Amino acid sequence: MSVFGNCLKVAVKNLVPFTHSIPLTVDFLNNGTLAPRKDNQANRLLSGVLQLAQGSHLTIDETHLQAGTLNSTGIDNIRNLKNLMDLQKVEYDFTYYKMEMAADVQLLVLSEGKSNILPADVVLPFHPSSAGSSEVSDAEALKAWRWYLATLRSLPHSIGQEMQKVVEDDLVAARQADRSLGSKEFSRWLTMARLMSASFGETCLSLEKWRMVKELQRLRRERLQESR
Repeated sequence: MSVFGNCLKVAVKNLVPFTHSIPLTVDFLNNGTLAPRKDNQANRLLSGVLQLAQGSHLTIDETHLQAGTLNSTGIDNIRNLKNLMDLQKVEYDFTYYKMEMAADVQLLVLSEGKSNILPADVVLPFHPSSAGSSEVSDAEALKAWRWYLATLRSLPHSIGQEMQKVVEDDLVAARQADRSLGSKEFSRWLTMARLMSASFGETCLSLEKWRMVKELQRLRRERLQESR
């Protein structure tokens, strides 16, 4: 896991402009400064690990996390990580009051199993058979991939009336088949539909891309069941 995780982190670093990694351990949580805080004596703001540039990619590596006891700082750090994951907000500590600031950070959690500390929206089990080189020797290809990711990220997206009816009917059918599905799952499917369309350079959801999203969901759920 650590070898594959390192290769994955290097690959992401080569593709996006802002990346950061957190080796999640009990010692790091108990002693690290994740949230920015005000130093009143120096009258300046001290930066925290989660004070990241917009569009940053954050990799959280849980593979070395061992059993231990969290102190008050560790508990606050876990809460700050969860707020970033769930709400895309970072809490700034100004001593006498705290203020939440909007963030724009993509998060990837690497764990030996489903994380109990940072429950991600999408869990994907994987079993890498090998870890090849993550270095890209072709500078032009790397430049093209960077352009692709940066450009498609900003594309607008819409769903036509006909597709709205198709999506609504599919969500109703999915709910009837599995009562555990709720608004969070449906919201995630719509997000995946937007990302799927964007990955093909399309600004409007098509039936083909919606079917691809449903197939990805089916395959992911099968993999989850197989890994249990």
